[in-house]
Amino acid sequence: MTTQLTSPPAQGSTDYHYDLILIGSGMGALTVASLMAQLKGKRVLLLERHFQAGGFTHDFKRGKFHWDVGIHYVGNMGDGEFLRKLFDLLTAGQVQWQKMPHYFEQFVYPGLQFQVPSNKQQYQDALIQRFPQEAKAIRRYFKAITNTAAAYGLFSMRRSGSRLMQVVGWLYNLFNPPRLEMTTQEYLDRHFQSPALKALLASQWGDYGLPPSLSPFALHSMIVSHYLDGGYYPVGGGGTIAAAIQGIVERKGGQLLVNREVQRVIIENGRAVGVEVRRSQGKADGVTERYYAPVIISNAGVVNTYQKLIPADYPIPFRQDLEAFCQRQPATTHVGLYLGLSQDPRSLGFQGENHWLYASLDHNQTYHQRGQWVPTDQPPQVYLSFPSLKDAQAKAHTAEILAWVDYSNFAPWRSQPWRQRDQDYQQLKQSITERLIAVVDRHYPGFANLVDYAELSTPLTNEHFTAHPNGAVYGLPFVAERFRPQNLAWTHPKTPLPGLYLTGADVCMLGIAGAMMGGLITLGNLPDGLSVPQVFASAERRRYQSPLLDRTPQPA
Repeated sequence: MTTQLTSPPAQGSTDYHYDLILIGSGMGALTVASLMAQLKGKRVLLLERHFQAGGFTHDFKRGKFHWDVGIHYVGNMGDGEFLRKLFDLLTAGQVQWQKMPHYFEQFVYPGLQFQVPSNKQQYQDALIQRFPQEAKAIRRYFKAITNTAAAYGLFSMRRSGSRLMQVVGWLYNLFNPPRLEMTTQEYLDRHFQSPALKALLASQWGDYGLPPSLSPFALHSMIVSHYLDGGYYPVGGGGTIAAAIQGIVERKGGQLLVNREVQRVIIENGRAVGVEVRRSQGKADGVTERYYAPVIISNAGVVNTYQKLIPADYPIPFRQDLEAFCQRQPATTHVGLYLGLSQDPRSLGFQGENHWLYASLDHNQTYHQRGQWVPTDQPPQVYLSFPSLKDAQAKAHTAEILAWVDYSNFAPWRSQPWRQRDQDYQQLKQSITERLIAVVDRHYPGFANLVDYAELSTPLTNEHFTAHPNGAVYGLPFVAERFRPQNLAWTHPKTPLPGLYLTGADVCMLGIAGAMMGGLITLGNLPDGLSVPQVFASAERRRYQSPLLDRTPQPA
């Protein structure tokens, strides 16, 4: 193995090559990089282990077919909404957003179907029409999720370093606590009678990966509230986000380097001063590089940061507690089936909406079956979406099918290299592929006939490209235990190692929007950083006008 070194600064010098180094290029890192480059003129280095930038915002192609791996839809992206303003600031207005159909979600159960409209009042009214005897409870529910989402948002922003946000958040939470100890199941059981209604209200739990019995009501409220006005999709795919921000970073003298896996944080005199990186590309495969900066920010996740990147001999007071928590709380992971279609799926009545297909009203049982169905059974739940119907620039029609699984089903092949795993693994993947397609085809006859290409990813795929333990897709499990006072330090953006910070979904909230908000929280804790009010003001001042595209996708 050869080593290439970028020279460390002389003692007492401030002559660093970069102002910040970001480990990973997911949404949290992209947020920090863009805003520190744009608003502070910083030279930023992003290091990505994958051969493609963007983390779970990246996309990929196989011939004429194109899919996203993490972005399936995003809420609150209407023109003039605050999240849209922030994204426009981050990307310099280079990413456009296409709105999904008015009925953007469809929940399907045995003998029960429900379409979700892109309007809070219409959604509420449709539920009341279906369950008139629970009208009062339904109205109370919509108020509760809105208030609880706001409460959790302000609870998170109290860690942003802004005195204003601390005071506002403390006052709001004093009268409206974020309900982090109450599970979604407890709320539903307390206020509703109908099992069908409770199942419908919890149908989107796949967006956060925990069933009602495990998810905090605050988490459920954040996700449901996020989509009350419908869903949006980035025109051209999620990869446009990283591409836009990479250009911003480079214009300010920074870089985004792929095929760079950070091995460890370099510590000198009790402070993080750089990173040691292993290259994984061509002739440079195995080459070690070292980069230095006065500020190091990890977007690799809490577990990777504390268990892998910080040397074991550096004292982290909660390292063992965090490890024990992860052993008790299994990571949420899934299989993803990427399909290329031979014909327009609108021929079967699809318009670009998402479909949540369930074999039972019991979400908790569905979750517990995630490790049982993989060998030979049918999946008890799948999520179906159509990227090509959400993106006016799509060149060919595509679909995606996701289903929850348990990592243990794939662990026997963990030590085998990506794309070189044995025949048994390939046969299991083929069997899963056929069963996923069959589930959709039973609900929508003729779907299987449209499939022209199929490629399955497993938790091992996620683990290979992200290094998240057990292929986790939502980071540190978002259960009540992580929010107990003694555990809050795990996810604080300022780590116990001076000079090292955290960002991304673990800091605030899962998902693209949650990871972006995690980036904002991190910014307020950095030396010469940016407060949340400053970012909001900049987004308002620099608001870019990007007219919404026609809601009707163009034929592929």
